[in-house]
Amino acid sequence: MSIEYRSTTLGWLFVNTVSSSGIVHLGDGKNNNLTSKALAIQRAVPNNIEDEFRFASYRIFGLPKLTLLPCGTVDFQSWSSFPSIRVGSVRALGVSASSLLQVGNGGPLQGVSRIKHIRNFNKLSSG
Repeated sequence: MSIEYRSTTLGWLFVNTVSSSGIVHLGDGKNNNLTSKALAIQRAVPNNIEDEFRFASYRIFGLPKLTLLPCGTVDFQSWSSFPSIRVGSVRALGVSASSLLQVGNGGPLQGVSRIKHIRNFNKLSSG
């Protein structure tokens, strides 16, 4: 029996929110590619002098995704007298920021979440 042909049974699922490149995946999957880039700027007085409103202005948004180096080969075999995955219930409040909630078999997964937050407020003088 190959692990990629198992069936999945889910009794009950509740997910309140799925956002920002999040995925709820029921069943088998071979590839999941998640990505999320965010730039949040909040100011009392706008500052348009510097080039801070573009992703290209920040090195973190241009860096390549980190990957693991291959270590060596792994010989894997799986056998089960019950060739199915049975899940009773799943309750999730949220799936977001390049995350995955998966019930079933999964293949390669890639996920990236990069966030830059700028928040400057002018101090108001009291008096």
